[in-house]
Amino acid sequence: MTDVTHQRKGADMIDSEREPHAHHTHHLTPLQWTALKRSVVQRAHAERARMLRSVVIAVVAALRHGWRGLRERQQACDQLRSMSDYELRDIGVTRANIDAVTRHGNDDATQAAPQRSHQNWRAMMSKAYWIVRVSVRDETRYPDYLAAAKPAFDKFGARFIVRGGAFETMEGDARDRNVVVEFADRATATACYRSPEYEAAKAIRRKYAEADFIIIDGA
Repeated sequence: MTDVTHQRKGADMIDSEREPHAHHTHHLTPLQWTALKRSVVQRAHAERARMLRSVVIAVVAALRHGWRGLRERQQACDQLRSMSDYELRDIGVTRANIDAVTRHGNDDATQAAPQRSHQNWRAMMSKAYWIVRVSVRDETRYPDYLAAAKPAFDKFGARFIVRGGAFETMEGDARDRNVVVEFADRATATACYRSPEYEAAKAIRRKYAEADFIIIDGA
């Protein structure tokens, strides 16, 4: 009798698995139906939240890009305004061009400048220079300063444009030796001058020479 009962239960289980409508929504209990609806709603809310996050991220990125572009354009206009008429003429831009850019919010006016001149101007403006005029008191010991300064020059990428060549004084006063040293930018030129390496060399230079010393942006 027990075996018959087990066989019937087994047959009922097999029949239930074979029925194609066993898991159809029409055959769900109220509790199962409620759970199914809750699951669908939760998935819909999660998908909506994901889409909203994507939209917010895209909007924020667009706003940042636009703000950065406006800021860079304003900085460029301010830099152009600070230039002299002679410098503006060299890159093919007039003050009327700059005003037009500011009023209309575009840089069409400056695009008329020759590309090569504009690139040369940007390259020059990124540079900075030491301009040094020296009166040497002790020619035999002055090379000690040059040797001491070499580590600073190597460290900060100094490039000598003029290094004590022959010269002719056309106006004003002159010193014995003139030096022009190029650096990548003003910050690098200043950092070299204030570095411990050059401080040590400067102390030696002051023993054997007098100097006029300026750091200037390229223009």
